[in-house]
Amino acid sequence: MLTALPRRIALYGRHSTAMQAASSNADQVASCAPLVGYLGGTVMATWLDPELSDYRRDRPGLQQLLRAVEAGDIDIIACEALDRLARDAEDVAWLGKKLAYHRVQLHTVSEGHVDEIKFAVAGLLGSIFLKHLVDKTLRGMEAAVLAGRFAGGRAYGYKRMVRLDASGELQRGLLEIDEAQAGIVRRIFAWFAAGMSSIQIATRLNEEGVPGPRGGQWNASTIRGDPKKLVGILNNPLYAGRLVWGRRQWRKNPDSERRERRYRLSDQSEWVEVAVPDLRIIDDGLFEAARSEIERRKRAPQANSSAGRPPARHLLSGLIRCSCCGANYTISGKDYYRCAGQ
Repeated sequence: MLTALPRRIALYGRHSTAMQAASSNADQVASCAPLVGYLGGTVMATWLDPELSDYRRDRPGLQQLLRAVEAGDIDIIACEALDRLARDAEDVAWLGKKLAYHRVQLHTVSEGHVDEIKFAVAGLLGSIFLKHLVDKTLRGMEAAVLAGRFAGGRAYGYKRMVRLDASGELQRGLLEIDEAQAGIVRRIFAWFAAGMSSIQIATRLNEEGVPGPRGGQWNASTIRGDPKKLVGILNNPLYAGRLVWGRRQWRKNPDSERRERRYRLSDQSEWVEVAVPDLRIIDDGLFEAARSEIERRKRAPQANSSAGRPPARHLLSGLIRCSCCGANYTISGKDYYRCAGQ
């Protein structure tokens, strides 16, 4: 007589941001205890992914779970809800097919046994949720900017202002000038307006031992950036007391497992601009002088130049991008490449 073997169960938990309680994953796993008792199996392993978005398939905990699935080490996955594993419609469908292929069941506290129908419904509901979440997030960010608060990452020359509201909650998005870094910003603008190149400025700051925005060395692309994409210190209107939001539209690359971000410039009519005089570091005259210098240094095509002809192709043409500003690398001389944003 055959004896049924106890079903092998793996538990999974995930939460998205550091703003959620550190115990969130542990709480999710604890909520699965009654479900495990109902299923009558044995918990073989538990995998957690703290502070990781459901957009990413390369989550370490999820990857270990899937390797166990492929190795035939588990029979059931148990978690609080399907959206802990995936929420995007494509990811939900992919997960459903993968589990079905390896004959692994998914049971959740919220949905019970997740079969093919529930996978399909969850993909649709997840897409609707994500669309609404994006819309609400953008509306919230726009409202914050209109109120004079910063909705992006912290810019060089500023530090977070710690201020509590009437209820004792931390007010987010408030910046104040970091005087030490602000002095460096003023020097950069003055030097560039006086004719120094971004490479010369970066070299001088490195020789003086001034830490870059990320704590490392300065490079030319950090200073000049890309005027077309409005990135780089010399292109940031915040230094002139103007908070501009919505210049770029961010997108997710569907071909990248890490969902890398790419962006394009929005129409200028869609930008949100607010005067923030308390955050001004340089005056309008110096800001415009630097901008004029950038325009002046744009070389006009010469009569005997290669303008209008197909550019020469090199081994790595179009394949290398700058890790700081995102601009393409171009050939420089015979044996070197350099950032085109310099």
